[in-house]
Amino acid sequence: MSNPTKKVCGLVDVRDDHLCVRCGASLYGVEGSRHHRKLRSQGGKNDTENLILLCGSGTTGCHGFVHANPAASRASGWIVRSGFDPATVPVLFPDGSWWRLLEDGTKEYVRPRDAVEFMELIHARGQK
Repeated sequence: MSNPTKKVCGLVDVRDDHLCVRCGASLYGVEGSRHHRKLRSQGGKNDTENLILLCGSGTTGCHGFVHANPAASRASGWIVRSGFDPATVPVLFPDGSWWRLLEDGTKEYVRPRDAVEFMELIHARGQK
């Protein structure tokens, strides 16, 4: 699979304010990467709603944490369970706020109660 386009990378970087979505670390001039929430191995695409900025690589920093801790990462929206659309799954940001990532590179606020209920529903469906 090819890499995200420069346009998509730019939209993701601006939307996430050049900060790691998990810990909030600045990614200006620091090793960071764009993480596929729905993993590429599960058909995840290079879309703005499927990509978030994380510090580190797939084995280091928050990017490594997300891959090493899939259950916690699914509960926070950093990984999207197979069969779900990343555009519908909210993401937990470092300040405790929840956001739905949109195709145009923006994000839409999700009330915490609604986000938690949605994540519990996804978890329950995944247990079947």
